[in-house]
Amino acid sequence: MTFFFIFPIFHTLRLSFLDPNTGVFTFNNYFAFFSKDIFYDSFFRTLKLSFFVISFSVILAFPLAYFICFVVKKKFRTLALLILVAPFWTSFTIRAFSWQLILSDKGLVTWFINKVTGYEIKLNFLYTMNASIFGLTLFGVMLITLLLFNSMITIDKRLLEANSDLGGNKFTEIKNIILPLSLPGLIIGSVLTFIIAVGDYAVPTLLGGGFKPVLAQLMLSTIKGTFDLNTAATMAILLVIIIIIACIPLLSLIKQVRLEK
Repeated sequence: MTFFFIFPIFHTLRLSFLDPNTGVFTFNNYFAFFSKDIFYDSFFRTLKLSFFVISFSVILAFPLAYFICFVVKKKFRTLALLILVAPFWTSFTIRAFSWQLILSDKGLVTWFINKVTGYEIKLNFLYTMNASIFGLTLFGVMLITLLLFNSMITIDKRLLEANSDLGGNKFTEIKNIILPLSLPGLIIGSVLTFIIAVGDYAVPTLLGGGFKPVLAQLMLSTIKGTFDLNTAATMAILLVIIIIIACIPLLSLIKQVRLEK
C-alpha cells in the first residue's frame, strides 16, 4: 500500500506544488488551473457528469433492486442478477463501440425510428455529454442494484408483515422500512459510482467524443501533448480531493455502524 498507493499520491501532490521551470514550492499551478477557462470548465463539467450519472443510476437502480428482491420469485433471482451482470462480462471497448453503432445517426435506433415514423431524423446523441452520461449510468445502475439487492435481501420479512398488519401500504413499507434499511447499500453504491464517473476517461472519449473534455481527458492530453507533469499532477490531486469529499458519507456510515455495534 505504501509503495504502490501512498507514495505515488504524495509524489503527485509534491509535483502539483512545484514550479515546472524553477522547481520551487508554489501555488501557481492551482491558480493557473482555475484561471484558464478550459481547465475551469472541465472541472465543473466533470462534477456535472458525475452528478447526473449518480442521479439517474439511483433512480433506475432502486426500483430494479426492489423488483428483483421482492417481486421476482426466489428461484429466479439468480437468473435476474445474471442477466443484470452478463453485459459487463464483455470487454469495455467492445461494449463502447457497440453503443456507437447503436446510437449513431446511422445506427440501429435511428433506423428503427425512421422505419416506424417514416421520417428521416437524426438523434444527434452520440459524441455529446448525454452519451457519456448514458454510458456511465449503465454501469452505475448495475453496481448500485447489486449493492441495494444485497441490503434488501437481509431485511426481516416480519417487518413487512407488521407494516401490512398495522394498515400500512406499499409507500409506507418503502419509506419506513426498505429505504432506511437499504441505505448502506445505496450510499456505498453511489460513492463507488461517483468515483468511477469522476475519473473515467474511456466513456467520455468513446461515447462523448472528447469535444468538451472532462478532467481525466484533459489530464491525459496535457501529458501527451506538452508533458507538463506539474499541471497534470494538479488535475490528479483535484480528482483525489473530489473523491475524498465524496467518501465522507461512506465514512460517516461506517462510523455509525460501529457505534451501533
